[in-house]
Amino acid sequence: MFNVYYINYAKAFEIAMQMDNKILEQTIKDHGWSADGSGQMDIDTGIKNPLISKLLPKLDASLSLNVSKSSRASDTIKIVSTKSTVLAPIVKKATEVKKIGDNKIGNLIKIKNVSLTVHNGSDILAARALMSGLLTSIPVDGVGQMDLTGLADSFLKGASYIITGELPEKVKSDSEKAHILLKIPMQMDNEMESQYGITDIELGPVTIIGIYRGKYNAGLIRDRVDVLSSFNRKNDVSEIETDDSANAESFDASADMHYIDVIAIIQELNF
Repeated sequence: MFNVYYINYAKAFEIAMQMDNKILEQTIKDHGWSADGSGQMDIDTGIKNPLISKLLPKLDASLSLNVSKSSRASDTIKIVSTKSTVLAPIVKKATEVKKIGDNKIGNLIKIKNVSLTVHNGSDILAARALMSGLLTSIPVDGVGQMDLTGLADSFLKGASYIITGELPEKVKSDSEKAHILLKIPMQMDNEMESQYGITDIELGPVTIIGIYRGKYNAGLIRDRVDVLSSFNRKNDVSEIETDDSANAESFDASADMHYIDVIAIIQELNF
């Protein structure tokens, strides 16, 4: 069992349907009992006592008995489909990574015990503010009223959280400081599941379910998957500029990282 922090449901649904495009809606469970029996008994009441035998006649009888009885009931159980049930076969099918460098592009993988860091959380908050509708009419000299919300929406629609993951020692390739990089598309509402926030994935190790996309320069990946980087980056700077200096220092854009097309971030449960 597992707890879902994040899931790209559209992506998970498409992959799950390729595995098995039949969705179970209900099941019927029968329960009951039945009994069948038969028997035969011979009775001889011949009395050997001379005195009594004169008073009672001899009785010979044969008795045959057959019994059949059954009871049956049916329970109709409705199957509830949730995001977790769609994700479950993918989690089961995904190959657990033993060495990150051994993977081929396109592999459906599962990486356990990954520590994640969000690098551009403050940029996303600023983007949210611009897209929230608060700045729909701003007076600009020489232009008149300007709708900054509509302008921001056209530029920031593809904004994503940029997240790196520190891999456990047993998963790292030999002589390599291995990290993974992934993105979570920004949404105005319900980015995470079960009322979690984006910072919850930074609290403790998690399991990543995704598609391995190869090893690339981190700065190159960031520039291609994050539209915010072009607004918040200076020339010849190898780190993401952010208000969180600790996160900025931990992101080395000159390093190589393994890019994971993330399907879900989960916390596996122990029972």
